[in-house]
Amino acid sequence: MTIEPTVSAVIPTFNTRDCVKAAIDSALNQQGVSVEVIVVDDASKDGTADFVAQTYATDGRVKVLRRAQNGGPSAARNIGFRAASGTWIGLLDADDVWQPGRLAKLLDHAHEADFIADNIMGYDVVARAFTGPIYKGLSDRPLHLIDFILPSAADRHDFGYLQPLLRRSFLTQHGIAYREDVRVGEDLIFNLDILSRGGRAYYVDDPLYVYAMPVGQISRAASPYSRSTADTQPLKAALTELWQGIENRLSPAENEAFAQRLQSLTREAAIAAFHRARAKSDYLEMARLFATRPAVREKIGARLKASWLGSGA
Repeated sequence: MTIEPTVSAVIPTFNTRDCVKAAIDSALNQQGVSVEVIVVDDASKDGTADFVAQTYATDGRVKVLRRAQNGGPSAARNIGFRAASGTWIGLLDADDVWQPGRLAKLLDHAHEADFIADNIMGYDVVARAFTGPIYKGLSDRPLHLIDFILPSAADRHDFGYLQPLLRRSFLTQHGIAYREDVRVGEDLIFNLDILSRGGRAYYVDDPLYVYAMPVGQISRAASPYSRSTADTQPLKAALTELWQGIENRLSPAENEAFAQRLQSLTREAAIAAFHRARAKSDYLEMARLFATRPAVREKIGARLKASWLGSGA
């Protein structure tokens, strides 16, 4: 008799042979919770799929699914969702890890939520150092739709970064999946889709998910595993489409939050693109963004002013 696992950890991989073992082991080593790991390799060229298959050949908890062509992380996650058998699905990127005891801590709230997330511990891959929780001043509490859509200040993290446990039956019942045409901000759209369909969400303030920052806060260098892109047009289109489908059911405050969020995306995208160019020492791209994006000039001007004032000049 096969016993279904409590949690199916879904890990999309693309050329992550050097880091994926830490992610897999962090899921398998969770205490007090039965786990299966579904690795969906997105046509890696570095032997990631073979490495995982060989390393865990005798561990029936680990499954490796291979894509013939690269389709992006959203497509890979959707394949993993369909293969999952756990009561809950846990999102885990190949360059991230779960802290010991994470699943047990989150599942303490299984009776009151379909979406359970925790704070995130930043990690500088190049410096090999933790950089602290990315959410500040929060506490354990339920989350609501407006918590996800309110625009954040530039360079701050919003709840689109959460990597929750998801009740699989809720996703199946409502036909919820990742938008495969969105490669930046896809988690935000996915999370909003769950909340807009009545999903109950709960936040735990312990930073139990370790996130490899695309640009390290200490080293200021780009992570070698980052696959982020600066193209936010698909995100804006998907967010607009989602809003149009539910705006008649939203409060005035929620509709205003959607409008603000769409306005803020252009600004945030320009600043994020500048940070990525700086991390890669792409000075030509930095100069182009400075010349063409007012948000970049405003941000640099504000930092120079703060530095000048701080020096007492």
